[in-house]
Amino acid sequence: MLEHRSFAILSVLLLTLVCFCAFGQEATVRASSPAPRTSTGAEVAILDSGYTRHYADLKAWVYSEEFIDATWLMSLLARSGISAAVISDHDIEVGALSSYKALILPATSCMSALAATQVEAFARAGGRVFSTYDTSLHDDFWRARTDYGLSSVMGVQYSSTGISSSDLIVPVAKSHPIFHGIELGVPVARTQGLINKVDSDAIILAKWSTGKPAVVETEYGIYCSENLFARENLEAPEAVMLIANIIDYLVNVKHDSRFNLGRLNIRATWYRPAAEEEQLRADVKRLADANFNIIFVDSFYDGYTVYPSSVGMQNPAFADFDPLAIAIDEGQRQGVQIHAWLETLCAGMASEGGSPPQIILNNPDWAAVGLDGHIPSAAESNRYFLSPAHPDVQEFMLILTLELVERYSVDGIHLDYLRYPYGRIIPYDYAPTITKLAVADLGFEPRDVRLNITKWNAWFDWRHCNLTDFVVRLSGAIRSAAPGTLISAAVYPYPEAVLTRMQDWKKWSEEECLDFVVVFTYTLSHDLLDTLTRAALDFAANNSRVIAAIDASSIPVAKAHEAIPALAEVVRATGASGVAIFSANILTEKALVSLKSGPFKASAPQEAWPQP
Repeated sequence: MLEHRSFAILSVLLLTLVCFCAFGQEATVRASSPAPRTSTGAEVAILDSGYTRHYADLKAWVYSEEFIDATWLMSLLARSGISAAVISDHDIEVGALSSYKALILPATSCMSALAATQVEAFARAGGRVFSTYDTSLHDDFWRARTDYGLSSVMGVQYSSTGISSSDLIVPVAKSHPIFHGIELGVPVARTQGLINKVDSDAIILAKWSTGKPAVVETEYGIYCSENLFARENLEAPEAVMLIANIIDYLVNVKHDSRFNLGRLNIRATWYRPAAEEEQLRADVKRLADANFNIIFVDSFYDGYTVYPSSVGMQNPAFADFDPLAIAIDEGQRQGVQIHAWLETLCAGMASEGGSPPQIILNNPDWAAVGLDGHIPSAAESNRYFLSPAHPDVQEFMLILTLELVERYSVDGIHLDYLRYPYGRIIPYDYAPTITKLAVADLGFEPRDVRLNITKWNAWFDWRHCNLTDFVVRLSGAIRSAAPGTLISAAVYPYPEAVLTRMQDWKKWSEEECLDFVVVFTYTLSHDLLDTLTRAALDFAANNSRVIAAIDASSIPVAKAHEAIPALAEVVRATGASGVAIFSANILTEKALVSLKSGPFKASAPQEAWPQP
């Protein structure tokens, strides 16, 4: 018994001595750390962590196998024209990061609280961070933390560590710059099975084959849940390409930029009002409860207004009832913006008996006409359109819109169908009044253009410019009559919008006619939605906010509660300002709950809403 006790005492003494030596060694490292190294002109700082090296020794890991080969990485970056410097834990702790654009933390397992604070300050100041695996999960004395010290920068919270295996990083947003040149994914020879919970303000760029998040982007940088820099994983050329792409993106695109990542600040939906006040108020409330903040209330469709009008005809379904006024009142109660949705140039469908819409019956000369002489457009499900270039049509829409904004305190005007009918096969508009105007301006009859490319371009430009001039005039009138009223338009992806519908919303945005555009990015494919939305952002540049549209009517009801939030998450990953869902009338309670608990979880702050 005594022998066992003596052995136990000796073990404690030995352990104490080891800990003392280790602490002394660490203290020596700190005391002898070199002065901060700031490499003149270097854009990237690569951390070679002494704390993590000691941790590797403690765990009997081969550092060169598990952690960064700084020389290799500097050579890789140099081939991309990016200069880099190697820094130490001490350099970070004393705040020597300000000269760099990006910081690389390659599986930096151990990090002091002081260093974590400095990295956070660097990121908030515009510097960008690329971190991998268990970075900052231990402190500088190798003690495990319950969560990453840089959790707010990395955009994830630690949950657990699973089973090691090989796996594949599968891009969710394939058109993101970091996946340039990567077709199928990134094979990873060995993963540690790290399981994380993604923060609500972070976005998932790629997943593992199991569906768990692999690559995450935040406002501050990019995090990968596996140690991409391990020698075994670098044997895959796709992994090398991913590393190079991420660093290039952080340095040349994301550095010092303000991104809208993780914030769908605009959550809009199109809504055709109920014909009963109680139902209408209940609809507005249920949308507000789901964290929608803009409702496009259908106010002019099929040639009728929903409200009493001295300019247009009120839809008989709303006789003795003003749904727009009630929607505005309820919107103010619920804290949601109400925008009057005008289906501007769409006259509607023929009646069951085949008669044209009433507005066309009353004004036959207003109808847009195809080259083949047809008035309803076969390419538009046989809808009738008002002629966009007709002076009387333009004047009617101008007076109608002014009546609306002067009578109602709407938050915005949403212009839909502000375009020509789809004209790739049968172009429009060959209405008699329009061709006379064109002949006077162009000197030739549009029907005689045929294969004369010069004349065709002139005729195309005449229609396209005429519509743009009208948009400028309409926008100016709204801003003059009702300052502060937001103006938006529902548009098709660019440049198809111009080529097939004369809808040059890029020009409209440049002319400051619009406060935001809602782009018909209608698709169920996540990859295509990502591509269309990013293309719209590129075309809009900084001239207008971009809202991506989701067509809920094309999704089976049984799958809507999963599919709609998933599509919204794809939009969130692009950095678009928000989403608009068509339409509120078909959104089930289950879908609304999924939106509120998912991409709409955090209410968008009022200051992030569209402002005039």
